[in-house]
Amino acid sequence: MMSELTYAMADPDYYAPVETLVERGRRYRPSKVPDGWQHAERNLWTSWSRTGRTLPAQGWKVHVSARAERLPAVLDVFAEECFARNICFKHVTAERLLLVLQHKHASRAQSGKLLVAYPDDEDLARDLMNVLSARLRDERGQYILTDRRFGDSKVVHYRYGAFTARRRLLPDGTGEAVIADSRGTLVPDLREPGWHLPEGIEDPFTPADAPEEEPEADFRGYAFEYAVRHSNGGGAYVGRQEATGRKVFIKEARDHTGLSWDGRSAPERMEREWRALTGLHAVRPGLCPQPLARFRVWEHEFLVTEFVEGVPLSTWVTTRTPLVRPHASREDFDRYFADCAAIIASLERQADELHEAGYVFGDISPGNVLIGPDGGARLIDFEAAHLLDEPPVAVATTGYAAPAHLCREDPRVRDAYGISALVRLMLGPNLGVVERCPRSLEHLRADLARRADVPPALWARAERYHPAGGPALLPGPEAVAADPRRHVRALRDEVARALTAMADPERTDRLFPTVPNGYSTNTVCVAYGTAGVLHALRHAEVAVDPALVERFRTDALAAGRRLAPGLHTGLAGVAWVLADHGLLDEAAELLAIAAAHPITGRRVGFAEGAAGVAMAHLALFEHTGDLAHVETAERLLAPARTDEGVVAGLAPDDPTGWLHGRCGVAWALAPLGAVTEDTGLLDRGVRLLCQELDRAMPGEGSSPHFPVSATDRRSMPYLFCGTAGMLRAVARYRRLRPDDRLTAVEGALTPRLRTRYTVMPGLYQGLAGLGFALTDLAAVSGDAEHREHALDTAAALFKYAVPGAGGVRFLGDGLQRFSADLWSGSAGILLFLHELLHPGRDRLFSLDRLCAKAAVDDGGSPSAP
Repeated sequence: MMSELTYAMADPDYYAPVETLVERGRRYRPSKVPDGWQHAERNLWTSWSRTGRTLPAQGWKVHVSARAERLPAVLDVFAEECFARNICFKHVTAERLLLVLQHKHASRAQSGKLLVAYPDDEDLARDLMNVLSARLRDERGQYILTDRRFGDSKVVHYRYGAFTARRRLLPDGTGEAVIADSRGTLVPDLREPGWHLPEGIEDPFTPADAPEEEPEADFRGYAFEYAVRHSNGGGAYVGRQEATGRKVFIKEARDHTGLSWDGRSAPERMEREWRALTGLHAVRPGLCPQPLARFRVWEHEFLVTEFVEGVPLSTWVTTRTPLVRPHASREDFDRYFADCAAIIASLERQADELHEAGYVFGDISPGNVLIGPDGGARLIDFEAAHLLDEPPVAVATTGYAAPAHLCREDPRVRDAYGISALVRLMLGPNLGVVERCPRSLEHLRADLARRADVPPALWARAERYHPAGGPALLPGPEAVAADPRRHVRALRDEVARALTAMADPERTDRLFPTVPNGYSTNTVCVAYGTAGVLHALRHAEVAVDPALVERFRTDALAAGRRLAPGLHTGLAGVAWVLADHGLLDEAAELLAIAAAHPITGRRVGFAEGAAGVAMAHLALFEHTGDLAHVETAERLLAPARTDEGVVAGLAPDDPTGWLHGRCGVAWALAPLGAVTEDTGLLDRGVRLLCQELDRAMPGEGSSPHFPVSATDRRSMPYLFCGTAGMLRAVARYRRLRPDDRLTAVEGALTPRLRTRYTVMPGLYQGLAGLGFALTDLAAVSGDAEHREHALDTAAALFKYAVPGAGGVRFLGDGLQRFSADLWSGSAGILLFLHELLHPGRDRLFSLDRLCAKAAVDDGGSPSAP
């Protein structure tokens, strides 16, 4: 959540690193800087060092926390002592970036580390901490959860960790920080709440028999049962009153942290919440959770209320909505809409009572509404509640917070706006799209009308603050229904126009807009980067400036050994796209690195392991005819011949699906078996698919549902995990190696894809992917009916489309900013639309042409997929 928030801060249209934020507020800098010291800004930090100084690789870091308003003064003391001792250090650069580090949803492990020193050795660290403890004796700051405080200081902390960035590449393309233990072995540099030391490293600053930092706690007769959630501002817990056994809800606020965007700390907001709860309960008992107690233990504030039974409204909608159920009847929708109307009416009554009592709730959102066992709705979490004449608290939930201009005259609009957004959640959560294109509601209503009649009063609430109007930059639902193919073709052209316009060669961090995952992995790869966008543009037959291809080539070669090997976020996918653009030498160079990479030897999945790397080698064989690539693919997939090899090579939680499960391994075995004429590989692929089918959970009708993994029991219909990816593999194997079970299940898999609604529109995890799987099935099976269903899916994309002067764009992962990426953004949607309108082969990392050629060369039928 915080990742999306911070990446959405710097640019109103595209995700960007928070350090690119222009409006940073007050900048921090030591008042006096001696000669010979230089500084550099990077990410959130300003670093200071003497010319020519080299940091040790690791050691004892000194962290100093501070109250936000005291940071400049504390920085001056800290910097003065570091300058005097020739110790390199860094500090948060500016006021807005401090709020990012200390925000209520920020990383608990990083929070509080506002000033960081890197002493060369243990003695220097002790000397620095001694003098800082003395000079900052009267200062107060957040307790840093990964550290120990030094002596009796409230702001000086320390931990053992890396001084210079040293990271170990992970299969998904991200990395983990590492340090050396006492034997020189690299181990994770654990940056999580709690005190951790590498093996063989001992704390030289605190005696082994020293008492724990937190004293024995007196929780005033309340006991904690379990945590509901943890945040940087403090936890939320289910507990009980020891004297009576009564179940209670306990909320925690940590000192000097958990800031909201207005700078208020968690304890400050808790104080306001307590006043609101006690004031409301006195005049309107039952309108809010009954306040029971408020007290302080150590440096934490606690608030206890009655426990309200129920599930969050977001969970209720997910489990009750008939939108995602292909077999839902009109009666199912009527019951659902009636329940929605009752919930909304109840919330409106509660809001009216609050307003009559002189309060505004301030954050009516899915997490703050519980639906009880009787179906009744109840407002909880009054953190943002305030008197009508008080300024609001800046903690409202994105998508449910009213724009400031709507609330200037009447603060009660905050609650009415939140309720309107809840209705849109119930009817089809495209909140981010509606904010940018209110006309999308017309398409949503038309989609709903195909299955049921939305009660007019309910719909009026949904569009209350977003009435359709303004220029019609997109066709209305009636026009699309009358001639869907023409309008889908026009949509395809507008998406292509916008996608090419999104390229920004001046930027060094990325060429095309991406999502937060792109920044945390790399912006060159297939899933989130340039490779995926160029892949879509090439297969959609869109002209691309050769300079962009050259930029991709340069970036890919420069990234080289820094990338993971896999097809999804690494070298194999980049090499495949380079080869498709005629850059065969470059592709071979990167693919050789991928094949020899240690991760390839440990992982077998299609996204990050041997299956994807083997497929890329077979793609290069298709381009060059060099049998060495086939031999490499055989070697890489040797572990897939046994169940033990597959299980050992999958992710630890044993996932299912095309990208990470047995389905993806089978996907790679199919072309390898066809090319090598090894029918055993095809038989093995069938067995892997059947093993995947064995894990299916019962679904509505006869359609199987697949859990994400052994530990994540959610079922999804998407390409990356779930029905759509499974269907693509089953359809191919049915024609390559007929099997009764696969024949029987193919028809059972398709109904779940015939929907006009998913939360997101993208290719791998949204509606476009379901449509692509249907077009794929039509091409493989020859059944044109699947393509008609895919056309219906494409028409449904209009409710996610945001038109503009440069064309039509789509919001990427998180639905807060536009993205060009293949995974969730415009590139994936373009690829689907073009495949629908101009059927072809091998547009999404399949090798059907290679299989067909192998079949012909072997005397088989050229109609094989």
